Amino acid sequence: MTLAALDELDCSAARSAVLYLPLPSVGSTNNPADICGDYLDASWVAEQLAAISEEAAVSEENAGHRALLNLQLRDLQTDLRPALEDAVILFQGGEEEEERYVDILDRLREYEDTLDNCAPRLPELVDTYFANLVNGGYSEMRSEAPEHYEAEIARFPERQLGFHKSALSHRLGAASYVSAESWVVPVAIEVDKFFETTEQTYRLKDFVNGTVFVLEGRSYARSAELAVSFPMNNYFESRVCATFAQRADEDASPWDYFSSNSATFTKARALTALSRPLDGSSDSQPGGCLIHPAGTLVIVNDGLFRHFLYGAAPLNQVQMLRVHDSLAQAIRSLGIMGALSQLPPEGAPSYDWSLLSDEQFELICYEIIAAHPRFDPSTIRKFGKSRSRDGGRDIEVRENSAQRGGRGRKWIFQCKLITNGSSLSASKVQDVGDMLDKYDVEGFGVMTSALIDAGLYDKLDAVCGKRGISQLNFSRLEIERQLRLSSELRMILRSQRPST
Repeated sequence: MTLAALDELDCSAARSAVLYLPLPSVGSTNNPADICGDYLDASWVAEQLAAISEEAAVSEENAGHRALLNLQLRDLQTDLRPALEDAVILFQGGEEEEERYVDILDRLREYEDTLDNCAPRLPELVDTYFANLVNGGYSEMRSEAPEHYEAEIARFPERQLGFHKSALSHRLGAASYVSAESWVVPVAIEVDKFFETTEQTYRLKDFVNGTVFVLEGRSYARSAELAVSFPMNNYFESRVCATFAQRADEDASPWDYFSSNSATFTKARALTALSRPLDGSSDSQPGGCLIHPAGTLVIVNDGLFRHFLYGAAPLNQVQMLRVHDSLAQAIRSLGIMGALSQLPPEGAPSYDWSLLSDEQFELICYEIIAAHPRFDPSTIRKFGKSRSRDGGRDIEVRENSAQRGGRGRKWIFQCKLITNGSSLSASKVQDVGDMLDKYDVEGFGVMTSALIDAGLYDKLDAVCGKRGISQLNFSRLEIERQLRLSSELRMILRSQRPST
């Protein structure tokens, strides 16, 4: 259309209109910058027209080899003519009104600069623009205008991961981020509200609780009746995006929930109260996720955000058999390892811990820690004699630092010799929390000649988890395994007491 053709229309009396906006590059070029330009122009024009309408809707159509946007306007509130003139001049490239064209370009640039925080009437066009920019336009920008690219990434770090803040954020009620495979949505937004706003047919009631596991380098999620491949790479990218989103929120608490969680899918205790779903959903169980029965969507709640991962896929029969065989092999291996102390290999000693004194047992524990590759043997210290006033410390040591020249974390180990055949219970390990607070440690472990009772494991998990302290415990199984693997340790044991 030209301005002359527009003169033939009586726009003043129109109460509705159907307009077709051109997308000349879509389908005719692979240049992402041109495609982004098309959607930016179309979005600006559509927003000008939607602003004078009570209702506006847009859809994409193909007319032969041409891509078009079908823009429908209802209940027009004012004369359509001024907005239509701007649209014609922009799409004609200023051939008829050069001065006005320059003014329109200035307004278009202002629109582009505020696009990340606007509340558009037609958000699908804005999201399509960003999708093409992030997934194609930035690649070209990085090679042809690296300084501009670096400035963009500095402002929007999530875009280097393929995410952008969705133009639907204002309808959802909080900043939400989308990529080709994932959404990152604050937990305050109800799951079904998210599905309805994004026009998806999923509903929360259809999902089932599941658990994520990794086997032979591949990630899966399972429920009682379903197993799917889990897109771990998408999840990690989504978690990093959530970190950027949290930093961008000036009102957010400065949680670093990567360091708060020792397990990737377990929420920090400090976030538990914050992450209670407002919609009554049960997606907050530690270590868990929600799986749709179709197997195409997995939701993980990290305590601050829900991660909607669309890269999941149900396992077929062949894949299921492979996972089953791998699990069976892993179970056999774990069974063998768990029975090592009960059924020692031929020629291996059977240890009678009743032949050792407390001091001798602590010396064995000292040597195990000194030989452990995780720890710096030059920092190990053994405190006094057994049952002395050591404040609950039998062995203190520092980790080898992963950072060259860094100072490793401090660990304390308690040694407990049990010779009556009972397990080490929670009642036999007292005042752990006070000791950890007093000596400002970052790692704790129990070393015992017995099996460790489940109640003690629960107690240590609670005490250490509350303080963000790592654990490394050695029951009889782990200690005897170390003895079987090391001839030097066996020699030290023999020097203390002969084996039977």
